[in-house]
Amino acid sequence: MDAEITESTEESLILTLLDLANHLTRNGERLAREESLTAQQWLLLLQIAGDPNFPRPGTSAENGAAVLASNIAMARGVSRPTISALVSTLVEKGLVSQTEDPGDRRQKALRATPAGFEILARIEPARHRANKALLADFKPSEISLVLRMLRSCLDALWLAGPSVAERQRLANGSSQNDAN
Repeated sequence: MDAEITESTEESLILTLLDLANHLTRNGERLAREESLTAQQWLLLLQIAGDPNFPRPGTSAENGAAVLASNIAMARGVSRPTISALVSTLVEKGLVSQTEDPGDRRQKALRATPAGFEILARIEPARHRANKALLADFKPSEISLVLRMLRSCLDALWLAGPSVAERQRLANGSSQNDAN
C-alpha cells in the first residue's frame, strides 16, 4: 500500500530550509575556494576566530580566548574526529594553532593565527555582499524575526536531540556501541 503524500506547510518549510542550506553551502564553497578552503574549513575558522554570530554561546572564541574542538563538535552535533580532521587541515595551513588545555591535557585549545585572521578579512567583503544580496528584499525587523524563529528551531532540535552524555560521547568520537 502506497503512503499518501499530502501538502503540508510544515513539510514545505523543512524542504525549503534543506534547499536553502544546499544553496548556502554552494555559495560558501565558492567564497571559501577563493582562499583555498572548503566551506566547512571556513566556517570552523570563523568559529575559532570568535565570530559572534554563531548561535550557541561558548562554542566560539571570545575576546581572544581559545575554544575547544569538543565544544564545537558538541554544539554542531558532529563527532570530534570530524572537527579534528578539519582542524588538522587548518593547522597544516597555518591558520589555527592548538595547544593542550591546561584543565584537561587530552583537550586541544584552538586559536586562529594571524594568517587565519587575514584570510577571514579577505573573505569578509564577499561574505557581506552575498548576505546583503540574499536579504535585500527583507526589512530589518523581518530578518530579526526569521533569525529568532530559526534559533528557536535549533534550540528545539538541541533539546530533542541526544542527551548531554550522548553529545559528549559524540564529541569525543565514541558511538553508543562504544559505551556498552
